[in-house]
Amino acid sequence: MQERDPEFWQRMLEYLPNMLAALLTFAIALFRGLQDGGPWKKALLGALVCTFLSVGLFPLFQALADRYDLAPSVAIAPCVFLGFLGTEWLRNKADDIYDIVVGRWRK
Repeated sequence: MQERDPEFWQRMLEYLPNMLAALLTFAIALFRGLQDGGPWKKALLGALVCTFLSVGLFPLFQALADRYDLAPSVAIAPCVFLGFLGTEWLRNKADDIYDIVVGRWRK
């Protein structure tokens, strides 16, 4: 139980940058989806997709920041940028990559 573990809150503070990146990405993707005139359901699902992508890529961005001697908080910016671009941009890029990689063998 967390009230019996004296280091519980210390470990939770270690995940604070991850949670901050996820929260910012979700909020920006949600508001971006609503601003584009989409319905709530589509904006919410798009925000969740962007959040899952940023949570998965955040350790990579942190490792790159460590490699180039940058502050760990620099890793939050690419995650938020993913939320700003949105799922439409990600889907278009995935389609382009699919056409390049798989499309040449399907002809």
